[in-house]
Amino acid sequence: LGTCQSHRCVCDPGWTGVDCSRADLLPYRMGDGYINQSAASWGGRPVLFDGRWHLVATEIARKCPLILFMNNSMVVRATAASLTGPYKHEHIVLPTFHHNPTIVGPTPDGYYLIFSIGTDDPEQIDCTAGIPACATDKRRPRCQDGTPATNGRISMSYSRSPLGPWSTKVALPIGGVPEGQWNCKHNNPSAVIRADGRVLLMFHGSPCSGKGDPERLTGERLGIAEAPHWNATYTRRPGGPIVAPSNGTGSHEDPFFFMDKRGHYHAITHNQAAGNLCGNRSLGSTCGAHLYSRDSYTWSISRTPVYTHEVAVEGGQTRELQTRQRPQLAFDPSTGLPSVLFNGASFEGNNGDLHDLTHTLAFRFRQMKTDETTSS
Repeated sequence: LGTCQSHRCVCDPGWTGVDCSRADLLPYRMGDGYINQSAASWGGRPVLFDGRWHLVATEIARKCPLILFMNNSMVVRATAASLTGPYKHEHIVLPTFHHNPTIVGPTPDGYYLIFSIGTDDPEQIDCTAGIPACATDKRRPRCQDGTPATNGRISMSYSRSPLGPWSTKVALPIGGVPEGQWNCKHNNPSAVIRADGRVLLMFHGSPCSGKGDPERLTGERLGIAEAPHWNATYTRRPGGPIVAPSNGTGSHEDPFFFMDKRGHYHAITHNQAAGNLCGNRSLGSTCGAHLYSRDSYTWSISRTPVYTHEVAVEGGQTRELQTRQRPQLAFDPSTGLPSVLFNGASFEGNNGDLHDLTHTLAFRFRQMKTDETTSS
């Protein structure tokens, strides 16, 4: 996220550090983002449409905590007058079970796309009167007899407006390869739409079963699928993962995939496994990493975390986030520079806590001029 000049890195605005991978953020302004006191959320990204910001985010239904996402995760739209919020819930875009949404657009032909995992499944848990006993039952972890059948299937919803109506199709189905292959299932979708209309879709890959997968216990892997047009067939690239412990890039999930003004590819990820950039496994819940590539095939990892658990807060204090994942960026379209980093996060508790709600927090980049900057 910069250039090499006289054997040193000269960083683009928005980035700092010895290798230009650290997000150069202003102190966090408490309340920025989507903070719904009656519902947990888990990251999202906004687009500007008709003078208002439309955030597409994960929300957990019926006042349940994030840990019950496999039962109650849905995709919602929230709006605000300014990029940093505060955002207000408007409506449900995709009902349970849908998770991990990323909105991009408009495409060259005028469509907005939401990539997510899952499909409609009305089964929910009701937490309005308290957390059900099954949430702590080790025989039924997360109140599930198994993961949702479509956890691992990427869906794509499309519309000419963030307000909808939305049509939905399967972009990457489960299977089509041996059950033990690293990309039998797909999660955490994030897409780059190129100027020629071609789409590159990054995903977190995993086997459908442990059979025949020698790396199943060694970490997380990322891959890419391609389509010549957003509404065409998506095809997984053949071969192994682009990012994996086995090729030295490490273990990553939750990629946010984007291109810089030079046409180079980048991903901001959640780097949670042992050996993460933040120093130890206990800090993995809050560790952001930067991956980069000139051609989208060969990737490298930066040495400096994008962010950690420590957050400067307006007023001169420093606070610690207990969880910080699902990174997504909003950019200024006139410059291509980042304006705001969104994370699923919490100062109060971690993902597994039953009595704390996670939220979608908005962190301003230092070069952001005003909250009303026309980013997308």
